[in-house]
Amino acid sequence: MYTAHFGLSQEPFSIAPDPSFLFLSEAHNEALAHLMYGFSHGGFVLITGEVGTGKTTLLRNIIDRTPPDLDVAFVLNPRLTVRELLETLCDELGIAYDAQTTHSVKHYIDVLNRHLLRTHQSGRSTVVIIDEAQNLSPDVLEQIRLLTNLETNEKKLLRIILLGQPELADLLARQDLRQLAQRITARYHLTPLKKDDVRHYVNHRLTRAGGSPLLFSDSAIGALYRVSKGTPRLINIIADRALLGAYVEGNSQVNARSVYRAADEVLDNREQQKRYWLMMGGALLVGISAVLWALLYDSNPPVVENNNNGAITNNTPVSEAVPATVATDNRPQDIAVSTPSRSLVTRPDGNTSNQQRKAYRSIFALWGADYPLDAPQIPCDYAPTAGLQCLGRNGDWSEIAQLNLPVVLELWDNQSTPFHAGLLAINGDTFELHVGDQVIQADRRSLRDTWFGAYVILWPTPPFYAGSIKEGDNHPSASWLRNQLADLGWGQNGSGTLFDAELAANVRSFQAQQNLISDGIVGPLTWISLNNQLGLPGPRLTQATPN
Repeated sequence: MYTAHFGLSQEPFSIAPDPSFLFLSEAHNEALAHLMYGFSHGGFVLITGEVGTGKTTLLRNIIDRTPPDLDVAFVLNPRLTVRELLETLCDELGIAYDAQTTHSVKHYIDVLNRHLLRTHQSGRSTVVIIDEAQNLSPDVLEQIRLLTNLETNEKKLLRIILLGQPELADLLARQDLRQLAQRITARYHLTPLKKDDVRHYVNHRLTRAGGSPLLFSDSAIGALYRVSKGTPRLINIIADRALLGAYVEGNSQVNARSVYRAADEVLDNREQQKRYWLMMGGALLVGISAVLWALLYDSNPPVVENNNNGAITNNTPVSEAVPATVATDNRPQDIAVSTPSRSLVTRPDGNTSNQQRKAYRSIFALWGADYPLDAPQIPCDYAPTAGLQCLGRNGDWSEIAQLNLPVVLELWDNQSTPFHAGLLAINGDTFELHVGDQVIQADRRSLRDTWFGAYVILWPTPPFYAGSIKEGDNHPSASWLRNQLADLGWGQNGSGTLFDAELAANVRSFQAQQNLISDGIVGPLTWISLNNQLGLPGPRLTQATPN
């Protein structure tokens, strides 16, 4: 109705999740990066956010960019039984089954497993995306966890992305779902837009619809932020009604009055009144508390000592820390080394995402790479620029010691999100960890209540690396693989790039010797084992399994 009046080619504030209107604030860009991580790595990725913050729009955007070698099962209605979920997955992936003869969950699991093994052998991957996942029952969530047990020795056969409202994080915090929570390899909570983001968001959508970014006055943008609290869906609803109101009044620009009037029309006034009285009640309570405090508080202020150099001190103990002075390694120099030599591993202060990046940065530094904390890529997207790849695993200390490369540990305390530490070295029973801005010395006992097996290993890729390879592939990395195996006593040197039957047999022999699944497919664990056997340059955790 108002599009011609404002010179618009289409309605700019439709609430349909149109990917072409996607606006990437800093928070949305980070959430999108986590979704892309879920497309390329095994395990679970969890994205939460309040209603209307843009989760589904992000999802539609990334689906439009699905790689050709990725199969996607999209579950929109998660109010399903276990059997209905498995049937939905089979339907989405085009897996044939006979509903009349398939009576047990095991039958569905067997059908799925066979399909996933076939697609894996053909070089394809599978991701399951579940929207509105806060509606999943605990039984269905537990079955989803069990689906991630479908794996080869080198990779998970199924990647799972869960999107939902904040209640989803509360649901996963349940004691009976802790095993699933511990398998989540990446989490992100999508927050509403900031005030400056609201301005850019409105201008972006107006411009995308062929209009002028000046259609909303500065005061209108401020009003829109206040009434919407930065929630994109509410911005769309209110802005659309405000444009209609300005059109009816014959105005060429939307002002603050139009926005407030639109908000009164489309928002639940009872909710606004409830928030008002809660605010007034809170203010009254604060006022009463202040009066009582003034009447009851001892007028003598607390004594604070002032030392000779003017630094204010009190009696609260502070742990000692000295700047790192070792210049012979590649670690960042803006860290502190804790004393004493054994420390409880606790969550560092500060932004969770930033602290996670610091843990990864410490591992990148051991490989001679400088990962900027403000890098636009998440760590595992940055890794290939340093000749590395990420591999998420669930294992134990003996597995980590056998891989013998620095890793990022996923740690848990009593909060609903994990924190991370870079495991730099193992010396006997002493673990050297980079946590936040410190390098601390810890032991297995101090980690037993915070680490439950989840970790990410950064490993060096061979020349011409393009992922897992198998018999029948024609790729330059097959030539490199053949020659390295020959140096270790398996087969003969050669320059051919075809992964032939002889090379496959040598790979299977090597895998068996390394206690890997002997399937002839050269994936991350086989590459890592080969690097270790060749003694190629790079950091190592230890030369022996920890005691």
